[in-house]
Amino acid sequence: MGNDASQLKGLEIDEKPTETTDFWCHYKATIRDSCRYFGLNGDGSVSVFKGETIMGPLWTVSTPLEKFCNNILKYRHPFIVRYLSAWQQRSTFHLATEFVQPLAHVLSSQTPLQKCIGINNILQALVFLHEQGCVSHNNISISSIYLSGDGQWKLGGLQYLCSFSELTPAYLKQARIHRYDKAVDPNEDSNQVTTKVDQYAFAVLVEDVFKGCNNDEVSHLNEFKEYCREFLQNSDCKKRPNLLEILQHNFFNHEFISVYKFLSNLPLKGSDEKMHFFSDILKCLKCYDEETVAKQFGGLLLSRLTLLDHTARKNVIPYILKPRYDRTQNGEQNGFFCVTIFKEYLKPRVIQLFSVRDSQIRMLLLSHFSKYVNVFSHEELAHQILPELLLGIKDTDDDLVSATLMCLSELVPILGADTVVGGKRTKLFTDGRPNSNDSIPKSSDEFANRKSLQNKQCSENIFSINSNSMFDQTLVLNERPTPVGGESVDIESTQYILNLKNESDEEWDDWENTNRSLVPMHDCSSVQDDQETNNILQHGDIYPHEEQDHSVLLQKAGLVAKSKIKDISELDIKSKVEQTKKEDDFDFFADMTPVIEKQKVVLLKDESNQELSYKLNFVPGNEEDENTGWEDTWND
Repeated sequence: MGNDASQLKGLEIDEKPTETTDFWCHYKATIRDSCRYFGLNGDGSVSVFKGETIMGPLWTVSTPLEKFCNNILKYRHPFIVRYLSAWQQRSTFHLATEFVQPLAHVLSSQTPLQKCIGINNILQALVFLHEQGCVSHNNISISSIYLSGDGQWKLGGLQYLCSFSELTPAYLKQARIHRYDKAVDPNEDSNQVTTKVDQYAFAVLVEDVFKGCNNDEVSHLNEFKEYCREFLQNSDCKKRPNLLEILQHNFFNHEFISVYKFLSNLPLKGSDEKMHFFSDILKCLKCYDEETVAKQFGGLLLSRLTLLDHTARKNVIPYILKPRYDRTQNGEQNGFFCVTIFKEYLKPRVIQLFSVRDSQIRMLLLSHFSKYVNVFSHEELAHQILPELLLGIKDTDDDLVSATLMCLSELVPILGADTVVGGKRTKLFTDGRPNSNDSIPKSSDEFANRKSLQNKQCSENIFSINSNSMFDQTLVLNERPTPVGGESVDIESTQYILNLKNESDEEWDDWENTNRSLVPMHDCSSVQDDQETNNILQHGDIYPHEEQDHSVLLQKAGLVAKSKIKDISELDIKSKVEQTKKEDDFDFFADMTPVIEKQKVVLLKDESNQELSYKLNFVPGNEEDENTGWEDTWND
């Protein structure tokens, strides 16, 4: 802390401040590639306070922001703003905390029950400072309270905090210039007891927070307001009660507050108390506004201690992790929160829980995965849920791996097999069903009762499944289809198929029998089997002359033939694989076959040489004189 090296890596601070005070500017920031610890929504949201040097008698040693930083670093409490980091950059001091926003920005949207819970949180933080820290806050007001990402009120503004020994009238006088005027006791300078300053300011805070609220909206609200005016704002400081005594008032002990306190202090409760509490908590919470319950109890109901409690896992968690839809199927019990509330307040918690490396918590999430998987978007499933599930299949716990694989199967219809399985896939299985649709009865679908994700509501469209999938219907055939790749080919199977083709269409009714098994009547592969069958008919084992149903004869003949079969593979219908090529097939590689043949030589006739040869081949006849053709003057 105190140098540039302490700055959080990947920190991006917004340019526009969320709040500007006399001492600092409050910014919203984001940490890239951060764990989900910093923000409820998993986006790494944090708050950054920037403070400059302030002149004043109280800030000679350190600035107001530095004092605030030192105090939240020293006094840690669930209802005090959580410290993350701090660094000095030039003349500006930076403080990074959990993501918070000023209560003044959202106070108008808070319900009376939320305000009641918030006041309880602030009072518990003040009791911690007074009782355990022996310090006084000295600056209690709406401006010193922040709202965290999960909707909890957090105490801030600890720049005026000091120990009771240092709390003097002079100190209060120096700090008065920046304190909330309404929260300052008019008789503060004359009071000899200065340890009751926070009581007066707390009473003013209650008045400001519940301004405009009806007294009947929260139990004992009117009584508590009168209690604050009469005792906490009493002009005599000695008559003001301690902050710990205020927690005993009925305003902080009605049913809604009691449930909140029990969940907050769950580690301190016994087994019997937790068993009784979790058995009746849902009935109690149904009496209150659903959104208010989700805001205040969503994180507590899905906390680590609640998830590990046996009674809560049985009576509470199954209904909390199940969104409530408008329609229910087969009379199933509905969830506690509606889908809209679940998405807004419970879904971020579930995403956080998937990053927890606890086998019991992971198994609990996996066992109810099919109930809430539909509320996530494709991006959330692919980038946040799926990586955690893929990590789970590498664990050494077989039960955890088995449950993880079942959850991965739920993601296949939503994200697609390519996203879930990854890698290149190929067609390895073929559909061995006959082409006839009559042989596939619809009533035999054993997967019909299995629930599909397509029948449930989903936040986004899911991928369609191929209607020709082999899992669509269970096959109940009269004969076993030929296995993929074919079986042994022999002459007997070919002859058997030829005999089947010669049979008439009316004889197909004989194939169906009560046992729905194949009954071969003529085994052409063995003449000896036919002769034995005829002998049985002749010797009276089967009486063909009696008027019996034809199907009965088939059954008896099938039983005789079955006793002689040594291997079940003999029941298969064996067909010869035709090697003929279809006319529709086109060989794209035919032109690529090399052709090697002898070069053809073409001889051209030479007309000039032929004419010359004709002239040289002249032979005179015998009857002609050798002097014929010579002129008379040749000898002259």
